[in-house]
Amino acid sequence: MKNSKRFLAMMTAGFLAITPMAATAMTAYAVTHTLTVTDTDTVAHTYKAYPIILGTKNTDGSLTGISWGTNVNSAALISALTTNATALGITVPATPTIDDIAEVLAGITDADKIEKLAKILNTDAIRGTTGTPLSHSDDNYSATVDDGWYLVVDETSLAAGTSSTSTQVRSANLLQVVGNITINAKHSLPTLEKKIMEDRDDDSTLEEYDTSTAAIGDTITYHIKTKVPDLRGYEKYFLVVDDNLSAGLDFNDDVTVKVYNQTSGTLLSTLTEDDDDDYTLDNCDADYYVSTTGKTAIKIVFENVVNRLSTFTAGDDIVIEYTATLNKDASIDPSVGNPNSAKLTYSNDPNVTNSGKSTSTPDEPNPPSGGEPGDVVGETPEDKVNTYTTAIKIKKVDQDNQPLAGAEFTLQGTALNKVNYISGTTFEIDDTTPGTYWKLNTGSYTTVDPQTPGLSDAAKAKYANDGHKYKKVEGTASLTTATGSPKSITATVDDEGYLTFTGLDAGSYTLIESNPPSGYNAAADISFKIDTSAITENSVTWTNSNSTAFSAMDSDNMFPTTIVNRKGSTLPTTGGIGTKLFYIIGGLLVTGSVVLLVTKKRMKANEE
Repeated sequence: MKNSKRFLAMMTAGFLAITPMAATAMTAYAVTHTLTVTDTDTVAHTYKAYPIILGTKNTDGSLTGISWGTNVNSAALISALTTNATALGITVPATPTIDDIAEVLAGITDADKIEKLAKILNTDAIRGTTGTPLSHSDDNYSATVDDGWYLVVDETSLAAGTSSTSTQVRSANLLQVVGNITINAKHSLPTLEKKIMEDRDDDSTLEEYDTSTAAIGDTITYHIKTKVPDLRGYEKYFLVVDDNLSAGLDFNDDVTVKVYNQTSGTLLSTLTEDDDDDYTLDNCDADYYVSTTGKTAIKIVFENVVNRLSTFTAGDDIVIEYTATLNKDASIDPSVGNPNSAKLTYSNDPNVTNSGKSTSTPDEPNPPSGGEPGDVVGETPEDKVNTYTTAIKIKKVDQDNQPLAGAEFTLQGTALNKVNYISGTTFEIDDTTPGTYWKLNTGSYTTVDPQTPGLSDAAKAKYANDGHKYKKVEGTASLTTATGSPKSITATVDDEGYLTFTGLDAGSYTLIESNPPSGYNAAADISFKIDTSAITENSVTWTNSNSTAFSAMDSDNMFPTTIVNRKGSTLPTTGGIGTKLFYIIGGLLVTGSVVLLVTKKRMKANEE
């Protein structure tokens, strides 16, 4: 930016140094020139050239016979120069002639003051409303004009919203003398990119991703990347990042902002955060502040951008980093996930200066009002990243496929963190407001009336027949941290035989029936691996390696499994009376077998 300012200053100083001289001093001739503006923006702009002072060019490049531009209001121009004399560093005579004004303007050589002058002149009341349009071809905008000093204005209609096919930013005004000259429009369209940062190779290096999988309780690191804007021509610049978290993410209030060299990637500076609530310009002692709305909206506002970011070069990289934690409200819907999106609001017209939203937050732009831009700002499209998590559902049944309550399961896995398990559904007697369930001998419940016509005697025998109807009371979710090595969590199925483990990351797991219902044998352990076969910012496809135990993901977005317990005998513990009895009976059977064998042999011998 400094180089471009020096370049502009040199060009414009040469232009403004042209002072009126007597026609007899040197030869003058009328010549037309081609004025060209090069603009590499990807969408079309509308440039116009307004003559401020016209004349006839001398052989030494000066002008003679000068006059005001065709539509210039000289009185308004002189008044504006007088009003802004201090800001421009000039002295305007009490009743100046056009020659006086030309001499005053020739004394303005500072690039910042030249930009202020261009902004002052760019009003209908001073320059008039009729300019010469510059025709567009590729990256060039050109027009044939007479000798003189011209104000070149970008009058493009700025598009609202985030359309990438419409103009989102204007270039600064340009003061330039003609002479078959080409000038470069110094403006660029700000960009924003959001990424999830992870070390997936375990080499202590964070890399960028658009998606991730995680367990509840995991911390996710985010980077928001933009660039130091081109501040040429701006007296005030708005630069605001709006970041929106989903309900399944908790912001950890740990924003850092760093600036890196755009070429070498070298860290240039770690910016300072405003740690109080006074964001007024006269108390701007930091580079940015962070404000939040509720738990999901984060706003990062850069303070006094023109002054505080002017020490960097336009195009240097700004990296915002913060973390969030996946919480118990995390969605397991594979078509929703737990998204996080960000957008950038930026100034897009250096020819307009605005004050900001309020005296307390002047670095936040005013919103549009009545269909017109508020503080003349543009927005980048939202950039979204997404984090997904998943779940399994256990259905516990007996050998007759009836729900079986009381089973305890332990889930083990290295990817476990915090698990939101849902169990505890109960059935209560409420004779005032009877429910719709009947109790079975197994301890589970059914909505089938035991008096249903055609119900077999065997089926009726399964009912507890306690004379009550039960009301179902849904279980609640319990967030529990996995412990141990390997990490594990234990929970009990509810009265319907169900248990869900929610908030699982991709990884390898083992499901163990750690305590079967009384009178039942424990089921075998189930090992499985959860992974993804496809993942984008908008959806994920989960896979489960154990297709024998687990069915495909159900309508509840979980991998279901049905685990059967069968009744059986359990050997008494060692040293118990049952074991002794077993040994006694076994010994008697062996003794009897021996006696029988000996008797048969003796009988056979006697027969012979």
